[in-house]
Amino acid sequence: MANAVVNTTSPMAGRRLQRDVTRLLASDHRATVDDNMSSLDVLFEGPLGTAYEGGMWTVNISMPKDYPLNPPKVRFITKILHPNIEFNTGLVCMNVFRQAWSPSYDLLNIIETFLPQLLRNPNPNDPLNHHAAQIMKHSEALFRENVIACVNMYARPTPTGRRSETGKQLLEQRSSDLSLSELLSDDDVDKD
Repeated sequence: MANAVVNTTSPMAGRRLQRDVTRLLASDHRATVDDNMSSLDVLFEGPLGTAYEGGMWTVNISMPKDYPLNPPKVRFITKILHPNIEFNTGLVCMNVFRQAWSPSYDLLNIIETFLPQLLRNPNPNDPLNHHAAQIMKHSEALFRENVIACVNMYARPTPTGRRSETGKQLLEQRSSDLSLSELLSDDDVDKD
């Protein structure tokens, strides 16, 4: 086969992307990559000791043409409840992807460091998911319960590959029992 088309504008950037993709594929992480390396889907496991433990998410990483000078776009394909991840689109709001990105970072940094840190340390003060942020601000225990229910519904592998019915029922019960307005007392809403 002739030279493969790579999603970059310079040969140096193409070699760097090839190196980073090769390192990711050689790691223990399960990943699929499109033909021009512009999009990767990586199976990401929830960090131990968190409410996300035991969950498995498909994370999509879209590579910009000027990688590694600019960061990739990262989004969760599998639904996840987190204040800094938009629930419907899965887009990740994370400082390292917006402001603190360095060309010295690579794909393994994203999967092995940045995403686990994000799940270990959610920031309800810079939310993309305002509902999750409000739950977390109101009660970390309630937030943890809702995360676990969401993990059970969307991200817990089952032998059949289908969603866990128990997790689905728990999340539906919590959703119907607890509205955002009920989570915030009148005192909290009226405080300036």
